[in-house]
Amino acid sequence: MIKHFAKNFIAGMIAMLPIVSTFIAIAFIERSLSLSGIADLDFYFPGLGIIIAVMTLYLVGLVATSFLGKFVWSGIDLIFERIPAIGQIYKAIKEILGYDTGDETVFKAVVLYKDAATCSEEIGLVTREYEDDEGCSKSFIYVPNSPTPTSGRLLIIESNKLKEIDITPNEALKMILAVGKIELKMTSIN
Repeated sequence: MIKHFAKNFIAGMIAMLPIVSTFIAIAFIERSLSLSGIADLDFYFPGLGIIIAVMTLYLVGLVATSFLGKFVWSGIDLIFERIPAIGQIYKAIKEILGYDTGDETVFKAVVLYKDAATCSEEIGLVTREYEDDEGCSKSFIYVPNSPTPTSGRLLIIESNKLKEIDITPNEALKMILAVGKIELKMTSIN
């Protein structure tokens, strides 16, 4: 009975998350814009902040999809990536959202590793590989917590003890966020 309730309660939370998040975001934008002084205007009406936010996003999208806008946007992107400390956070967020690819990605691969204490496998994201003083190949892996992948732990593990799986870091993070509810075919690479 409790297991049934807990399972359905979590499924309900996951199902409602996008809807509730949307309403919270809309309310936040409206409140922020109304507190910025727009509410003092003679022509203000409830919802004007939302209209301004939608129009702003539309105009940014229009600029970002034009030839000149793409050039400007890539320059802004490059500036954000080069800001100390903030650049790493910016790159990680881009990768989590699926925008960042190539050699400069934060997460190089998705792996499974066996946790000896619990006799289970955990999903990890490889951030860097190196050889130690004895020539042993080791990997830095970030193991995100579920359902909040922004918190987790960083482990250093011998690379031969990891099993690389054929999914993208973006897919792995979505699966972690959805507490395993997303079905993915996880094929072992090595």
